[in-house]
Amino acid sequence: MRAIILTGGKGTRLRPYTENRPKGLLQLSRYSILEVIIRRLRGAGFSHITLCVSHLADQIRAEFGDGATLGVRIDYSTDPRPLGTAAPLAQVADFNEPALVMNGDVLTALDFAELYRVHKDSGGVLTVASLRRPMPIGFGVLDIRGDQVAGIWEKPTLHLDISAGIYVADPAVLEAITPGKVVDMPDLVGSMMESGRRVHAYSFSDRWHDIGTPERYEEAQRCFAENPDLYLRNTRTQDRSTPEDRPEGARPPELRLYPSDTSREANGSVTNDDPATNDLPSQIAQDMGTVLECRPLGPADDFFLLGGDSLRAVELIARLTERFEPDDAVAADRLHAELLLAVFDDASPDALADVVRSHHAASRSGR
Repeated sequence: MRAIILTGGKGTRLRPYTENRPKGLLQLSRYSILEVIIRRLRGAGFSHITLCVSHLADQIRAEFGDGATLGVRIDYSTDPRPLGTAAPLAQVADFNEPALVMNGDVLTALDFAELYRVHKDSGGVLTVASLRRPMPIGFGVLDIRGDQVAGIWEKPTLHLDISAGIYVADPAVLEAITPGKVVDMPDLVGSMMESGRRVHAYSFSDRWHDIGTPERYEEAQRCFAENPDLYLRNTRTQDRSTPEDRPEGARPPELRLYPSDTSREANGSVTNDDPATNDLPSQIAQDMGTVLECRPLGPADDFFLLGGDSLRAVELIARLTERFEPDDAVAADRLHAELLLAVFDDASPDALADVVRSHHAASRSGR
């Protein structure tokens, strides 16, 4: 599945935070806003992400590159002259299937995979994610009929459905975008309705923050710090595979723990002189994905931030111990203890691979 993130704005309302950096790179704890979005999208099964950039685009390119470090494919569409929030879609290469389209300054716990699925089932060309927000009116509101007052409400609160800045769009929406002309998303929605195309509404009540002002940014920082997992994980989408990725009933492939040119001695230790050639992070990432019932993690991904807990950590360590020390009970106990100490310090595939390498190096040296 593909997602398109609109992140070319100057963020003038967010100054002074955006004086020298694009708003998508503002920090939420140790992550940028864009990284939080990308990680959540990846967790929902989106493997191809296009960043529509303009203002300070070089900083965003330098930060994410081709997306390999985050386990996704990232490409870029550059808008040299900002022409609104919808116009950049016309410049996106190979936009030939439905794509999730969203603003790059949104922090949300919305289930992206469910939104995408509902859109495909709806038969519409465009789906708008919406949520209901209270809008207090600071005045008395009159119901006037002719010259008579028929009712009065003192400072009522209206509940309105607002756009969340998150959509799923079919390529057919490009028909409403004229190259070189300013087109915003509300214009695109209006054009679709005027042409008789179906525009579907997807209502949700999950947490959502529009990071458009310093006050809203500071509120988003506080909420993210309280529960980063809520925003980093697509919690209702446990299996990150789509039906195309994994047939119904299929299980992840069995792991091949060692390359074909690597043998094991009788005590279970690796005989290859260079443990790095064993691609340990990749193998551990696959095991983590199996435990979390998702695709393999990235080499620097945190097992706990992506859904792990102490019970799953114990399961993971048991799997790793069995795979890397299946024959020697003494060595297995030692590796199990080393992994148990390490996982609560740094639960990334890279870090646990270092533990396994050190363990096998010590075994070979006769510890």
